[in-house]
Amino acid sequence: MNVVIIGNGKVGSNLSAALVSEGHNVTVVDSSAQRLAKIQNALDVMCIEGNGATVEIQREASVEKAGLFIAATPYDELNVLCCLVAKRLGAKKTVSRVRMPEYYRQMDLIREDLGLSMVINPELATADEIARVLIFPSAAKVEVFGKGKLELVEYRLPQFASISGISIVQLYQKVKTKFLICVVQRGEEIYIPGGDFVLRGGDRIHIAASHKNIERFFRTCGFMKEKIRSVMIVGGGCACYYLAKQLLHMGMKVKIIEKDESRSIQMAKLLPKAIVIQGDGTDQDFLIEEGVMHVDAFVSLTGIDEENMILSLFAGDATNAKVVTKINRDNYVTLAARLGLDCVISPKYLTTSNVLSYVRSLANAAGSEIESLYHIVGNQAEAIEFRVREVVPGLVGIPLRDVHLKKNILICAIIRRREILTPDGNAAIEVGDRIVVVSKAYHFSKIKDILE
Repeated sequence: MNVVIIGNGKVGSNLSAALVSEGHNVTVVDSSAQRLAKIQNALDVMCIEGNGATVEIQREASVEKAGLFIAATPYDELNVLCCLVAKRLGAKKTVSRVRMPEYYRQMDLIREDLGLSMVINPELATADEIARVLIFPSAAKVEVFGKGKLELVEYRLPQFASISGISIVQLYQKVKTKFLICVVQRGEEIYIPGGDFVLRGGDRIHIAASHKNIERFFRTCGFMKEKIRSVMIVGGGCACYYLAKQLLHMGMKVKIIEKDESRSIQMAKLLPKAIVIQGDGTDQDFLIEEGVMHVDAFVSLTGIDEENMILSLFAGDATNAKVVTKINRDNYVTLAARLGLDCVISPKYLTTSNVLSYVRSLANAAGSEIESLYHIVGNQAEAIEFRVREVVPGLVGIPLRDVHLKKNILICAIIRRREILTPDGNAAIEVGDRIVVVSKAYHFSKIKDILE
């Protein structure tokens, strides 16, 4: 598919890399020659320098032949204008980045009039991800499937965990509840484990189950943490606003540290139930004065990755708080994990997953089979929720023990109406089910692609 992306910032460049890796023809438009030179040296993309909102530049980018047009500049108004022009020129599908709360709230009213196929909001996606983790603080990450019926939880085993040194089969026998360990990360290696796989301290495991059963798993293994009641957030941007609003609605106490005076005043007006303090959140003495030692959770949301990492390392070392770190740069995500920062959130990864889910659904002429898609284990594996819309030969109505899947693939859950079925050898998939598939080395757009 021909894809045109306006804006080669953090979100745009990451989308370009993901779409090129999946075989799409990508054209990138940006007003900065320096940014274009950087991506052209790294990726097989066509680059055009100029204003992506103008008809001349869009025609040069062959927007009329584009199956997908994405406007991902930092400016909401410009993104919407780019999409309006692209739709008029003949782009089949248009996607706009809209981050400001004032604009995003009204998108549902005017999206159809603007001809937008999809609206992406990295800041809101970031806030949603962090909120899920703070609701369940034992986890490093929480992804949801089946409209919340199934959760995929990431957790790093302590070095001397009670379940270290036992096989997964033994673990299932020990913890008498329905769950499935579907991915294990050990150092740089990624495993989709069988029953004889032996767990070790330091492993990052991904557990699929209902929320109730995941809670039982954590309680039985002694990993359960107390609920979070107070949160300190450093950095008062859009992601902070979306997050604080959710946390306040859930009854948590929220304190926001923001350096800029005008932004502090604005946040105090927007969030009257939160405590907003103007000050330098990178000053450790200032954080101690403001009570960082006594909060249940600490979230670093400044616009600078290095600051977020240093703040999180300080909070993790000096307090017992649940620490969440926002990081955008790929190499820093890996570094943060090595430094012991367990809960790292990347806005551009979240946005890329949402867009790829939509793009792959476009490839299915019979209608979208993909309900949701998440990149996990530092973007090295995928968890995809498929809806089974019709009989798939070799998959539907057959016991799973007789289904021939490709290597490094695991069906980790079957969601049937309101019930989550354990995908053992006797289970069979039916039309209407949702299935969650974890894969290590494939980019699936259709259910039948998982079969040999």
